[in-house]
Amino acid sequence: MRSEREMMDLIIGTAEREDRIRGVYMNGSRTNRNAPKDIFQDYDIVYVVTETASFIEQESWIDVFGERLYMQFPEKMDGILGHECDFENCYGYLMQLADGNRLDLHLQTLEYSVKDMKQDRLCIVLLDKDKAFPQIPPSTDEDHWVKRPLEEEYLCSCNEFWWLLNNMGKGLWRGEITYAMDMLNFYVRPEFIKMLSWYVGIHTYFSSSIGKSGKYLYKFLSQDKMERILLTYPAGNPESVWQSLFEMCDFFDALAREVGRGLGYAYNEKEAHNSRLFLDCTYELPGDAKEILMVRRMKEQDVEEIARIWLEANMEAHDFISEDYWLGNYEAVKNQLYESEAYVYEDHEGIQGFAGINKGYLEGIFVKGSMRSKGVGKALMDICKSKYFKISLHVYCKNKKAVNFYMREGFQINKRYAEARTDDIKSDLAGCTEFEMIWQKE
Repeated sequence: MRSEREMMDLIIGTAEREDRIRGVYMNGSRTNRNAPKDIFQDYDIVYVVTETASFIEQESWIDVFGERLYMQFPEKMDGILGHECDFENCYGYLMQLADGNRLDLHLQTLEYSVKDMKQDRLCIVLLDKDKAFPQIPPSTDEDHWVKRPLEEEYLCSCNEFWWLLNNMGKGLWRGEITYAMDMLNFYVRPEFIKMLSWYVGIHTYFSSSIGKSGKYLYKFLSQDKMERILLTYPAGNPESVWQSLFEMCDFFDALAREVGRGLGYAYNEKEAHNSRLFLDCTYELPGDAKEILMVRRMKEQDVEEIARIWLEANMEAHDFISEDYWLGNYEAVKNQLYESEAYVYEDHEGIQGFAGINKGYLEGIFVKGSMRSKGVGKALMDICKSKYFKISLHVYCKNKKAVNFYMREGFQINKRYAEARTDDIKSDLAGCTEFEMIWQKE
């Protein structure tokens, strides 16, 4: 592999010997002092020429740079594909050379080059035969630094991220994995990277660049954060895409909150919460669902709320049991919930009920009093049925509303107990019977 010095001597020497080439300048990563230096850096070179036609006609002139493994003609390809091109002022050759070096070479007229040099502050003049180039300041990547967003830009990015989750969710539910992957990587991820860039900007006073697609993020983020970013890249199966999406949502939410605080902008927490809620509910929907059910899997932060629902629902439904029993078991039940499989029904006003189920055994369905007989219990039951082929439960026969509900849902009485199975409340249930009920998927 030829050294940088050898390549530069070849590039400049070729220009010096060719009268049609009046100058040379370089841009890209090799002129950026903040870019990592390695063996894969391209030589991004511009030859300023008197005209391009003779070079284009005699393509073999590029053989001077050495044997090529393969190459590309970007402007020529654009022309073939019907895009507007200006061959008279700009024409390029992208060459992967056999010795490992890559040369991205463009021919440009002086007028075209002057405009380019004024727009790109990473230019370094290597040769100017006619002293025709404008005076340019020292090379800097300042044009690529993260820009401080306006409040409207910040809010629009948040809205775009959370809105696109709707498309992600329905694509995954429908089994449209390629569509979902494209939505994730080409539409959702750019907003995620944008928020990461603003996070870096806040911590570097907006005086740094994260590079294309965030390739320099590792310079500014902790190892933990970099590992979280990697978790947002899924493997090729639907469940992996779901889990990567959930990880991205959690990370984006935390970043957006911190960026909002750092910039003094108000984060739309309600929008974020409701969007994530709908996504979580979509994830739990069975593939043959006939309607959208607002039921999601319980999260740790739900435990306090659903424990209160458990207590209130039991005390209201079981007036034949002393309230002291439920109060005495409240803390134990709350602790058990942290380890339980549970599903919550949540609408725009909050959590309205939940179902606890353990390996097909239904611990119970508990609904706020104001939401009973409004479809909440049925929605929770539908989700439980979608998870298991067989469900069993126990219910006190005196709890007639619950018994009737389960029978409407297709449960049948399998056993009848003469008295409650729980020894410590026998005194409260003298003569009370309990049913074991079972449902099986047809």
